[in-house]
Amino acid sequence: MRGPGQNGILIIRMSGVETCADVREFFREHVTEALKSLDVRPAVEATEHYLVDLLAGFTAAERVQEMCTPFVEQLGKALSVQGPERANRMRSLGDAALFASGFLADSFSMRGVTQPYVIAIGARAYGEVSRARSAVVPDAGPDSQVFVELADRFAAFSRVLDEVREQTAMCTDGELVRIYERWCTTRSPELFRRLNRRGVGALTPPRRESDDESN
Repeated sequence: MRGPGQNGILIIRMSGVETCADVREFFREHVTEALKSLDVRPAVEATEHYLVDLLAGFTAAERVQEMCTPFVEQLGKALSVQGPERANRMRSLGDAALFASGFLADSFSMRGVTQPYVIAIGARAYGEVSRARSAVVPDAGPDSQVFVELADRFAAFSRVLDEVREQTAMCTDGELVRIYERWCTTRSPELFRRLNRRGVGALTPPRRESDDESN
């Protein structure tokens, strides 16, 4: 995906290129579908809205630039300040980590980080935001609960964004190989479902040494 301007994005699909004028509506449909597909049910409706806004926000070039700063550096800068600025920086870090873990996980090895590390740092960042908001306003309401849920269920929402990425990306042969290799390692039912949806569900993973030793 890339933006032709402020009013829309270009969606690249196997059948060609489509223009989507309403970015938020585009992601709302796919986030809703991904949540249902993975049976992930947000505790508060505002969490789903937050995911939609996050994805729509990252179609802007200035937000993508956040990906260029290492997560540990972003965390250090956030910890070096106090008050609202700290909460804002932690929120930006949490957003960047969540977006990256869902859409850019394949780049982690080149950046010298792992998926569990990014999930941990993102969950910590959102946790800091929720505590900061609760400290200012003890009964912070639904908005505070969004960050509590994002912190507690960061890995689940990361899978939701990964599902959105898979739904909206052009599924190349390389993409199918990546999904298959992940399934061989994890035997994940979610990944098997994706492969089956692409017509390769009859494949079986190679036998692992542990399987041979147990027979």
